[in-house]
Amino acid sequence: MKLVFVGAGSHRYLGIARSMMGTPGLMDSGSIDLYDPAVHRAEAVGRMAMKSPEYAKANCRINWGMTLDEALTGADIVYVVLMAGNARNFTQLSTACPKHGFIGSDQLSPSGAMLALKGGPILLDIARRMEKLCPNAWLVDYANPVAVLSAAVNNHTSIRCMGVCGGYTNHQWDLTRLLYGKDEQWTDYNIRCAGVNHMNFILRGSTHRGQDLYKLLAERVTPNMPAPQMSHRWPEDVGHRIAAGMLTIAGYYLKYGHMIFSSEGDGMAHLDIENSYMAQVRNSPPTPTPAELDRLDRERSAQRAAADEKFQSWLKVDITPQQWNTPTPDTLNLLRNDEDIMVQIARAICGEKDMTIATSFPNRGAVEGFKDRTVLEYTQILGKDGLRAAGRFAVPDLVQGLVSSLATHQTLLGDAIATKDPRILFNALYSYPVHQDTIQSKAMWRELLQIAEKEIPAEFQHTREMLIK
Repeated sequence: MKLVFVGAGSHRYLGIARSMMGTPGLMDSGSIDLYDPAVHRAEAVGRMAMKSPEYAKANCRINWGMTLDEALTGADIVYVVLMAGNARNFTQLSTACPKHGFIGSDQLSPSGAMLALKGGPILLDIARRMEKLCPNAWLVDYANPVAVLSAAVNNHTSIRCMGVCGGYTNHQWDLTRLLYGKDEQWTDYNIRCAGVNHMNFILRGSTHRGQDLYKLLAERVTPNMPAPQMSHRWPEDVGHRIAAGMLTIAGYYLKYGHMIFSSEGDGMAHLDIENSYMAQVRNSPPTPTPAELDRLDRERSAQRAAADEKFQSWLKVDITPQQWNTPTPDTLNLLRNDEDIMVQIARAICGEKDMTIATSFPNRGAVEGFKDRTVLEYTQILGKDGLRAAGRFAVPDLVQGLVSSLATHQTLLGDAIATKDPRILFNALYSYPVHQDTIQSKAMWRELLQIAEKEIPAEFQHTREMLIK
């Protein structure tokens, strides 16, 4: 099997590569190709993978420094993790949203829509190269917003693309914390879900170890339940945020009677505009000045340099088995990650066993009340023969309209990216269901398009003209 990682300078790929190489038979006579414009970062990941205990036993090549076409040629699976555009511009986009009454994020938000306009052309270029160089390969997109990019590729090329959220396994942690008080990932939940990425819902009929999940929730999630205790796996501030997030999820369940599939703040906020969405708007930092943006640039550069230096330092020392395998904040990038969705996808596609997965993918009859081409996140079965819906689903009636608006917004964004049609982009922005077609929303969209002007297709500036009235 030939696996290609685009954006391979990301340190998280090390644990994934370890697990790929450690899976019996998966990488025999195969290769892992690490593509990144920052070749030195891809090389560091590759050399660390070659130091790992698994590489010594794997009949596998690890390559870096090739062109994108060289990497894609003959690939079986192409994984993409990247953030399009520069971080400074994204900061400007995400902090411009709150002053107009909107949240900013990299996914289900107006700034997420602008990020899609930046990243969509990149992913479409990869898909169109794949049509020539590896037409039967899977494209697995981790770049946000995954639903929009899945819509662009699946509806406008012949390449099969799964939009996979990094929070795909959040429920395996969240439910274990809420139901059992343990800060652990349990993988034995039998979940059926439907919705949109970052606002997806666990459906009735889901179980855990043969017990009805909603009966367990009714018994154990109560109004006065304490926040779960976090383990030493997390830095203290991260642990506090996770614990607070668990109480937020519990509150949504108690209020609406439905459990969130994945705990992502920008998506959940759409369920409660006044108390959650607008609370995030009110608590957002003010728009930074040019001097503050310069300071943030320096801080980001310093943080990245420090992370690179730390990662590079592992290349110069012998790493003990304990360091390779003990979860601490300093060694998380070293850990083998057998449960990572990238690893599970490779095992399923190679035919080891079918897997249950939730990805952003065209509906194609899986969820009642939606067009076939509308991209939703829902439970599917992935195996050697492809991807199929795990059943016939219906989102809760309570959120049918909201899910429909958000899914339509994201699918239309995919159409706009593929066609560069400013009218379709106007339709996509209009369909975003917060402060819809108001003076404040049109002013915000005009400003965001102006901020992103140098990093998105020029045709989309015509959409600004349509947002005047």
